[in-house]
Amino acid sequence: MSIGAATIFWLFNALNEEASTTVNYPVSWQFDSEKYIVVDELPEKIRINVKGLGWNLLRASFGFKVKPITIALSNPAASKKIAGVSLTNRIANELDELKLNYILDDTLRLNIDFRGQRSFRVYVDSAGISLAENYRITSPIACNVELMELSGPATILKSIPSDSFPLHIREENINSDYDEQVAFEIERPELFLFNPRSARVTFSVAEFTEAERRVVVEQVGFPENNKVFLHDTVSTVQFWVRADLEPAVVADSFKIIADYSLVNMLDSTLTLHIQKAPPQVTDVRLALPQIKLGYEQ
Repeated sequence: MSIGAATIFWLFNALNEEASTTVNYPVSWQFDSEKYIVVDELPEKIRINVKGLGWNLLRASFGFKVKPITIALSNPAASKKIAGVSLTNRIANELDELKLNYILDDTLRLNIDFRGQRSFRVYVDSAGISLAENYRITSPIACNVELMELSGPATILKSIPSDSFPLHIREENINSDYDEQVAFEIERPELFLFNPRSARVTFSVAEFTEAERRVVVEQVGFPENNKVFLHDTVSTVQFWVRADLEPAVVADSFKIIADYSLVNMLDSTLTLHIQKAPPQVTDVRLALPQIKLGYEQ
């Protein structure tokens, strides 16, 4: 007899004899999936040591035509872990052509939660909006969704600290009017359902430029004898304005006051105040807010 034929003869004899081995046996979990949701992936296999004919052991080892062991859970949200030994009778009864010797996995860890729902007020995360350099938002930020309903694991829903839910705009360097559908975001989105899934967000933007004007200072409360005077009667006002509106801003639309009652007698200085500015400008300031007084001898 050749070596090949002898090997085959030996193999067939071995497969027809009883033996023991360890296999990763498939497991299926049975529970009310409409009431409960799987938070972390459930174990798909369990390590068991079984006894049987070689053919059956070979089939179990490679998963050929193996019927998974079904483990029913009556209260899955409360079952955070299952001791392997507690499944001995259940697994033994489900093995058709094999005999269970023992279970190797000490513990099967589960994370199943009740399904829950919670409503949130929707707001746009305006602080996170990325605009192109020198661009600003020039209109209210509008969102067409006021309330959003979130469905998912009840424990996670309860742990969300706020009753409001942000919409994050991920586009960067926005330099034109915005009108987009923005999807709601959450960690582990595969566990949740949003209703609605997104909201429409709109707002206008414009480019701003920094400009300045030379403005005559108006004196208030100065002595009528003209013995006290300002060294500089014109002050520079700096501001930001929409680039397309900048040419229309004139110096006369500002009013700068030098109030004599506010003089610092220790150093003969006075702090100027901007009393009026046109409505289209922002971030208005004086280049030199303090001014020196002069005295006639």
